Amino acid sequence: MFKKWRPYSFHQYKLQNAVKHGAKGMLYNYGPIGNPNNAYDENFIYSHVGSVVVEDVFSGTGRKHRDVVTAIRKTLKPQSFATGKTVTIKNATEHHPEGIGYNVIGILEGSDPALKEELIIIGGHLDHLGRCYEIMPGANDNASAVSVVMGIAEALAECPVKPRRSVMFLCFGAEEQGVAGSEYYCDHPIVPLNKTVGFINMDGVGCGDRLGALASRNYPEFWEFINKANERYIHRQIRTSYFANIARPRLAISFSASGAPSFYHITKDNIDTITPEILEDLAQLLFVAVLDMANQDSLDFRK
Repeated sequence: MFKKWRPYSFHQYKLQNAVKHGAKGMLYNYGPIGNPNNAYDENFIYSHVGSVVVEDVFSGTGRKHRDVVTAIRKTLKPQSFATGKTVTIKNATEHHPEGIGYNVIGILEGSDPALKEELIIIGGHLDHLGRCYEIMPGANDNASAVSVVMGIAEALAECPVKPRRSVMFLCFGAEEQGVAGSEYYCDHPIVPLNKTVGFINMDGVGCGDRLGALASRNYPEFWEFINKANERYIHRQIRTSYFANIARPRLAISFSASGAPSFYHITKDNIDTITPEILEDLAQLLFVAVLDMANQDSLDFRK
């Protein structure tokens, strides 16, 4: 039921709808962060703002932002009103439509003549907020996951016990531009999607001492391989959860880390925030679990 509403939930739709209705600009209360995955109109001013700006806009109007949002949710109707004040904001935007994103893929072919046709994917998104590395380094989001993918790839390639199934190491491009890289892969898979038996995703796995495993409760047999490896060798605290977002169905378990400060889409997401030990443990955990999965006689997590 939610799928028909999904297109209206994206940043791009909100901006395009504002332009369609004659607006000249938008202060988007999505936190004081950088976010690249929106539409572009050369005659439209668009800025992300946080709670401080929102409070300034509402100050002296006799209304509260919280109450207006509550009314919108209750009535499902606009609650527009004149603030009675003039707001000045400066914004410089560069649009680069010539930009190209890439998926980076490596495959370790399975050793079994039949089972090598089946695939286990380990991955995460490659990009951050454009090519301004000094300003937006993106250490946790998502260089942390890429480093774990590379560590697992090296370990499996050098391991004397070869996986019977094939293992793909997949780093998606343009995730921050509306998950365009993963969408492209699903439309142009290297291996038929029905041969993919499982996908382990990672996003923001570098800060803290605890792991979260999104959708681990959706796929108990899939999760059991990871849980068994953790209980035997790694002993990390892992929070399991059920994933009910029917807008993005996937046969995947997605890892993140917590327990230390992390900085989402701002300049402080640098290597000083990274906890190397959590990356090392996650790489070892998934190496053991994936090798175990790859060498089973049969796997069927879809059921």
